[in-house]
Amino acid sequence: MSVGIDVAACVASASAVSAVTVNGAAVACTASDGTAGTVAVTHLSLVDDSASVPPFDYAQAFGFWGLAFTSVVALYFACLGIGTVVNFIRRS
Repeated sequence: MSVGIDVAACVASASAVSAVTVNGAAVACTASDGTAGTVAVTHLSLVDDSASVPPFDYAQAFGFWGLAFTSVVALYFACLGIGTVVNFIRRS
């Protein structure tokens, strides 16, 4: 589902501007000092595509978390062992 609107803005150097619209669309704008301004039209839309997002998979998330936790613990013990060997070599 997509809902959108067109927003037209009259951009001019003077403080007061008047815009000419045709069927709701701005086609021209004039500043208070008689100079022509620029019409900027932007399309704003809200897209609701929540149907295309799959539900959160807790089993897969637990697998990733378990792998990360196990890797950190294994790295800790590996570094602890390396530190023990280095300290043994340094003190001997």
